Amino acid sequence: MAIRVVKVGYWAAQEQYSMQKLLDSVIEAERAGFQTTGTSDHFHPWWHDNGYGNFTWIWIAAAAERTKKMHFMTGVTAPVYRYHPAIIAQAFASLDVLYPCRIALGVGSGEAMNEMPLGFDWPRAGERLERTREAIEIIEQLWSGEFVNFSGKNYNIRNAKLYTPPAGSIPLYMATAGEHSARIAGNHCDGLITFLKPDKVAKIFRAFDKAAQENGKDPARLAKIAEYKVSFSEDYDSAFESTKFWRATLIDGVFNSTISDPRELQQKALKEVPDEKLKESTQITTSIEECIKPIEEYFKEGFSRVYVHSTSPDEAKFITEFGRKVLPHFAWADVATA
Repeated sequence: MAIRVVKVGYWAAQEQYSMQKLLDSVIEAERAGFQTTGTSDHFHPWWHDNGYGNFTWIWIAAAAERTKKMHFMTGVTAPVYRYHPAIIAQAFASLDVLYPCRIALGVGSGEAMNEMPLGFDWPRAGERLERTREAIEIIEQLWSGEFVNFSGKNYNIRNAKLYTPPAGSIPLYMATAGEHSARIAGNHCDGLITFLKPDKVAKIFRAFDKAAQENGKDPARLAKIAEYKVSFSEDYDSAFESTKFWRATLIDGVFNSTISDPRELQQKALKEVPDEKLKESTQITTSIEECIKPIEEYFKEGFSRVYVHSTSPDEAKFITEFGRKVLPHFAWADVATA
């Protein structure tokens, strides 16, 4: 019999809200009972109109300072081009020193809109995953506090040492949407993060669990993290309208696309992504209690944590209502599983 820790977390969307509004939201989320926050890490937003480009690492420091016990995880930081893995290691080690046991790092192979504006070409998925795998090895070695030499296909480290190492052990998770990335996560990380819905995760969970077992790890002790998107308002049309900011994420093949200009993403999405597809991707609800059953489905399929990504027209009201009527349903922490 294994013990699985189940948590419902809050999602802070750096692309959709100003830094100050996100700070207000995360403070309110802690008051409402949330214990952990996942937050995106982008250079460009997915949508041009009313989009933001907040620097997530700075926001995490400000948010951790303004909250008491809230944990923070990036979802996700891409060690592909604009962030060198040694700098990621240094930044998150420093955050962990300032806010011990409250910081986690999520990594992934990234999107063109975050790398190409800085002058980089956009490689194929296989190369991006290989860069991510090498970066994970470098980050973990540097977090040991020892001098590191690393000679890889994409990165070289020469006698590098973090003279401010982490205060403790920083959890490291990897974004996955396919079996290849799931195997890398199982081999090298403390868990996986995915936007896939419960009925689409069986293959990646099997690949992740098998890789973990082959590396002597117990899959039951590793995190399986979901992003669950919802828009709540007592007025359905208002709730639906607020989902439209995320229309470009539903363009076919967008995560492998070379489009890096949010204006172009927005125009393409308006032409190619129908309203019905938006309604399928995001739960649009006029009753906050309707969030309970979909979240339960994630846990039934084996997820250990669900981050609630609200794109509601009144975020403060969503947080208050969710904390009052939904979070108590998931207040129990330990679940016995066969």
